[in-house]
Amino acid sequence: MSILQNSIIVEIIFKALIVGISLSILLSILSYFVVLQRLNFLGVGISHSVFGGLAFNYLFGLTTLFLPIGFACLTALLIGILYRKGLSKDSAINVMFVFTMALGAIVLSFSSGYSANILGMLFGDILAINNSDIVYSLILLAIGLILFSIFFSHVQLITFNEELARINGINVDLFYYLFLIFLGIIIVLSVKLIGIILVNAFLVLPTLCGMNVARNYKNVILWSIAFSIVSCVFAIFISYYLNTPSGATIVITFFVFWLFSLIYNKIARRIK
Repeated sequence: MSILQNSIIVEIIFKALIVGISLSILLSILSYFVVLQRLNFLGVGISHSVFGGLAFNYLFGLTTLFLPIGFACLTALLIGILYRKGLSKDSAINVMFVFTMALGAIVLSFSSGYSANILGMLFGDILAINNSDIVYSLILLAIGLILFSIFFSHVQLITFNEELARINGINVDLFYYLFLIFLGIIIVLSVKLIGIILVNAFLVLPTLCGMNVARNYKNVILWSIAFSIVSCVFAIFISYYLNTPSGATIVITFFVFWLFSLIYNKIARRIK
């Protein structure tokens, strides 16, 4: 293998690792609140709305993330509004899920040359990651960590007791909608690496793994981040060298770690 080929391989993996680790940290923190609020399928609704935005990108020959982010944020807000207006969470998510997927399918039918990219769109493709994705992911990581360090206690109180949060003067609805918007943006950035179909796994598995090996919320989040990063790093190397979809490889690796954490949990309980 030539020096040029080696440098290209290193660059591809390096880009994927930076984006993967950044998203692992953010999605693991969000996963904690998603699981505790029983919004496990929220990621499905939002991630599939990205399909509509990407479809318009293909139709108009665009490469920017503005349309996918707009679709994701709008869908997240509509899900939140429908839920706040009395519709059940599952119903609100399903309504937006089927609408955005149907819209994306219709728009794609008018597009040409999208078929080669459809697998990467659905299941992730580390070759699709570029320098812009690295910049966006690092900026979002910095913003996310700052916001969570400032407002973590507020979001946690809202998660466990909305009424008590209102009594304490917290604008619950504002925090709820901002949380959904931030989640939508992160999901858009995750699609290239993980794919539309599988990104929801990163909103559920991290906290499930963390809960299997820890009890207090700080340790749960730290373990969630650790599981996410290790799964992502392992899977990126496997995905590249075996030429498998990166998202599917990450999720399978994550699933294996979840099984190990579950076995550990069962053994630890029996010992106690």
